[in-house]
Amino acid sequence: MMLTIDGFPKNKEKYVRLIEFFGEILGICKNLKVTPILDGSLAVFAYTKNKDMDVNDVDTSFPEADFARMIKALEEKGIGYKLREWHVLQILKDDLKIELGSAEHYLKGLPKDHETIQIGSYEIKVLSLSTLREFYKRSMEIRAKGTEENDKIKYNRLKANWERVSGLHTPGV
Repeated sequence: MMLTIDGFPKNKEKYVRLIEFFGEILGICKNLKVTPILDGSLAVFAYTKNKDMDVNDVDTSFPEADFARMIKALEEKGIGYKLREWHVLQILKDDLKIELGSAEHYLKGLPKDHETIQIGSYEIKVLSLSTLREFYKRSMEIRAKGTEENDKIKYNRLKANWERVSGLHTPGV
């Protein structure tokens, strides 16, 4: 099944710039022969087509073993980044952020099911709807144990996205 993104989320102006920047990063991934898997709010938007939500960043799962090669490519192109201790490589440009989360860490134990989505001229893998639900459920469980204010904020965002995908019909079921 090929997913397409129709329309725009509530924050259209930022979203358009974000998708353009993501296309640039996907080009780097293609040159490195590494395929990220879309797993965050952009994946939720692709499935739900919910125009009342914001897509403020792009979250993907990416082989942590390839972080060093990605960092080298980013440095060669003068693109900013931060390597985080929580197994995430953040790629930054102005107010835009793309996160490459360690596939080995964040997708461990999840089904390997995915779909394909067309973003501009790029095709990229996206977690299947059922796997995306499980991904959000697991992430909520982890954040629910946190005691910091940031954990509560993240939990509420995760829960909102989980609720968005929970009521959707899984294709082929």
